Amino acid sequence: MDGAIRTIISNPECGEAKKGDLLGVRVYKFKISKQQVLLSYEVKDEAIYLLTFGSHENFYRDLKRK
Repeated sequence: MDGAIRTIISNPECGEAKKGDLLGVRVYKFKISKQQVLLSYEVKDEAIYLLTFGSHENFYRDLKRK
């Protein structure tokens, strides 16, 4: 997780930009123990806000609820 956050800090545009209901949100994908993990974040006013992380199952549905 620490490596993923460092990657986002060094290049905030590395995550996939979302559209529609999630406009402005980016999702960075990485692996922990061979399992894919998604980390969502927003960049506003030169600050990075981490939103949520987890496996792909129900990730986007839960993210839309927040």
